[in-house]
Amino acid sequence: MAHMIPVIIHHETGAKAQSGGKKNQEYLRFCIQQTAKYNQRVVLIGDHSNRSWCKEWHDVSEFASARWDTFAAVFRNLSAYPDSWAISFFRRFFLIHEYLVKNNDSDCVILDSDILLYLNLSAYEPFRSCDTALEIPQKQDMQGIPAGNGLRWTACAGISYFRRESLADFLDYCIDMYSNHLDVLNKKWDAHKKYNLYGGVGEMSLLYLWSLTLPRDRVLNLAKIYKDTVFDANICIPSNYLENEYEYDSMLGIKKLRWSGGVPYCRHLETRKEIRFYALHFGDISKQYMYDLFMHQKVTVPTRIKAFLWRFRGMLSRIRHRIFG
Repeated sequence: MAHMIPVIIHHETGAKAQSGGKKNQEYLRFCIQQTAKYNQRVVLIGDHSNRSWCKEWHDVSEFASARWDTFAAVFRNLSAYPDSWAISFFRRFFLIHEYLVKNNDSDCVILDSDILLYLNLSAYEPFRSCDTALEIPQKQDMQGIPAGNGLRWTACAGISYFRRESLADFLDYCIDMYSNHLDVLNKKWDAHKKYNLYGGVGEMSLLYLWSLTLPRDRVLNLAKIYKDTVFDANICIPSNYLENEYEYDSMLGIKKLRWSGGVPYCRHLETRKEIRFYALHFGDISKQYMYDLFMHQKVTVPTRIKAFLWRFRGMLSRIRHRIFG
């Protein structure tokens, strides 16, 4: 029997409503149902609000661990986010590692709950020759400060692959960095404070720094095109690995997609090739498009009108802010 990689989603539905999503965050259902079309093992680590949403569901309380307690004791919020948010960005990695241990699984794919997936990840050959797979953009300069700073520190785990040992190594790396190397992390946080930039040090920062400690050939970059296919890091922007890489629908504020055989494609601006997207990641307000693309493979007219009104209200708000302060 072929090895079935568990695709694991962590989502606590009762949490604060997100941009473009309702309080009950219905988009999680679309994520699970779409993932299950291609993958046999879909796991939801959630709470009582989504108990019935996935065939294999687990409550977060099942995966408490001493490793998490150790991390929580040394963690420092080096960001502009509320303390509860800042530490929660790391939590799923500890929960998922404990799941792997308890179920004796050797590896997994971690999936954000606002992704539509179009691939059987157990059959994705590049996973067999790496220890971890992340989405890492080429440009690592933080905007808003002098060029060449290299302080963006971004490796996204929206869709990511980990061998169990590698995930444990990342967790131990996080504990060590917050315990013994705050001076390193403060380089980024100090720049945010100096230039009055939102954000700070989060899980993407630690993932990026950790990836630099690994042999280069053991880290797979899912933001890069592989045989005319790619995983989308954020549908809201034309970039992926490179800046302004794909065709973009400025009216909707998302990549300009085409569909064939039930899967999405987007034109690469440099090569002019149609690149098959194995995943679409609906960051921020683009969650409002998930239902349409899940059900209809297009953005319907009512949703287009709502999106226009949303953007128009945002524009008016910015104008009022500039005029009245």
